[in-house]
Amino acid sequence: MSSLLSIELSKRQRGDFQTPEPLARLIWDQLDTTKYDLVIEPTFGLGAFLTTIPPECPAQVVGWKIHHEYHAATTAHLADSQVRRFALRQGDVFDATFKNIEVPANASILIIGNPPWVTNAGLGGVNTGPKVNLKTLPGLDALTGKGNFDIAENIILHFVNLIRGFRSTHLALLVKWTVVRNLLLFLDQVTNAGDFQYYRVDAMRWFGAAVDAGLLTFKVGADVVTRHSCTVFDAIGGQQVGEVGVVDDRLVYDTASYQRTAFLERRSPPVYIWRQGIKHDLRDRFELIPSVNGLHNRHGENVDIEPEVLYPLYKGSDLFNGRAARFVVPLYQRDLQDQLQNLPQRSPKLWAYLEEHADEFRQRRSRIYCGRPQFAIFGIGAYTYRQYKIAIASFYSEPVFRLLEPSPLPAVTDDTCYLLATDDYAEAVFLLAMLTLPVAKEFLLAISSPGSKRRFSKEVLSRLTIPPFSACPQSLRSLIVDSWRVDRAFSASLQSELTTWLET
Repeated sequence: MSSLLSIELSKRQRGDFQTPEPLARLIWDQLDTTKYDLVIEPTFGLGAFLTTIPPECPAQVVGWKIHHEYHAATTAHLADSQVRRFALRQGDVFDATFKNIEVPANASILIIGNPPWVTNAGLGGVNTGPKVNLKTLPGLDALTGKGNFDIAENIILHFVNLIRGFRSTHLALLVKWTVVRNLLLFLDQVTNAGDFQYYRVDAMRWFGAAVDAGLLTFKVGADVVTRHSCTVFDAIGGQQVGEVGVVDDRLVYDTASYQRTAFLERRSPPVYIWRQGIKHDLRDRFELIPSVNGLHNRHGENVDIEPEVLYPLYKGSDLFNGRAARFVVPLYQRDLQDQLQNLPQRSPKLWAYLEEHADEFRQRRSRIYCGRPQFAIFGIGAYTYRQYKIAIASFYSEPVFRLLEPSPLPAVTDDTCYLLATDDYAEAVFLLAMLTLPVAKEFLLAISSPGSKRRFSKEVLSRLTIPPFSACPQSLRSLIVDSWRVDRAFSASLQSELTTWLET
């Protein structure tokens, strides 16, 4: 295999993380290879799954690879095989049709491999497949009509569509956790799909990739009992660590915890709207550091800006670790409609600083700034200037909420955080009490993906029921505020009383 490994790869372009042979063998060891009539490898790459097929497997093999150099190297390596017949096609896997699966309907099929770990946007147009609706499965919306989609997910759905008329097809594919998540939702309305299992792998060890990935196995076919929950294991051949399922068209990542906390699932329009923190994309110039020697930016340059526009800024790490704000940020925009026309008159020092770095503002890449004033920022509105914020850092594995009080101006957060805002201190403490209940934490952990970069997204947080402050009995309101003022905490007995109130 050394000659194969000498091929120069372009991982960023192709989502190309070649499977090491030891990992391929480990995956083959989990399968009863004696029962398959046909093995399909949708994107065989350098052929690790093909070169490691156990000799007792009687199946013929069909595969695709669009890149000529991979196809040539792999077919040459397997040319002398006396054990089985390989039909390895050079071409786009999305051109595969039912005619390529030359076995009877009662045949047992295995689809195995490691499809690209990249979205169509990441591929930059390389092998993205036809821009058509692959989700022709019953009750499913179009996948490729959306702006971006995962290539592996697209490949899997393409083959599910091709093989669902066969008696039994077993799929065993290395994919990112995000693909598993989407497939469970997409296939929830498909009958004769089941036995979903996900085995985490150490992607850094095997692929040098810092992603949550693993082996997904499931079955499709007439003989398959429909079951759309997915058992999660800590490793291939490891211990069960959870079960993911779909409840009312929503994904649940811990079904046992969800059953205990499902009463918190929001079923009506939200009373409180979660907002994202400030987005500016100029950290080194915009996030300023106060010190005894004055104000300076991350480049160490002294900065002279009117103090009345400098607001305390909490980063996600500050929220999670219980730290005070380490930065201040200049705020000069009231909302997204503000054209900043009178900013030079309102804050001449700030305007001079912005003008000094105008080129860097012009170079911001995000498309959200197109058509906006030159110094526009996002994640800003009337809520930004409210006195009290209850905020959470979205990137961490635990939901940690903080009450941010003015000092003296209202505190703000960066765009890795989400917040609720109010000018009423008692309401702010009430919201903090609701969000820090043990049952609320259990609910949020149950409905959020441990593998997501932004685990506690707006979508996740918005699923949690938060009743209006006005609906809380006056006696409870007083207990909440008094408890926080005295102890900066909520007792277990108060939390129990609040949980009982929520349940009823």
